Amino acid sequence: MHDPHDQQPQEWLRRLNDLVAQRMSTPFEWGAHDCCLWAADCVQAVSGADPAASLRGTYSTARQAMALVDELGGMAAIGALCGAEIPPMGAGPGDVGLVANEDGRELLGVCMGTVWLVPGSDGMGAMAFGSAVKAWRVAR
Repeated sequence: MHDPHDQQPQEWLRRLNDLVAQRMSTPFEWGAHDCCLWAADCVQAVSGADPAASLRGTYSTARQAMALVDELGGMAAIGALCGAEIPPMGAGPGDVGLVANEDGRELLGVCMGTVWLVPGSDGMGAMAFGSAVKAWRVAR
């Protein structure tokens, strides 16, 4: 008889956890490891699709990034590229959320169950699960 507790973790979850482990100490860098590319990298790990493929390599400064965010319709519009909108409290590992930092700046974070991970100057930072105002389900 099959024991459901004897299952291997789903492949997408292993890929996501591997990416998180690789990036935990990676500092924030515009155009390389910022919140939008972090979210896109996680979407790619989970689903195989890269919602930022056409944006990679197109900016490297805060000013260029902000211009691109404006051109794309804001952070919520960028988040929507990651999947179908869901209630933030319904997010699960690998889903993308719109959170605000202590300065009120909108960021994209990736749900890891009880927190949203976002890139920071010293590596990945955790934001409270209840801090998301929007969320998007990433296809698994």
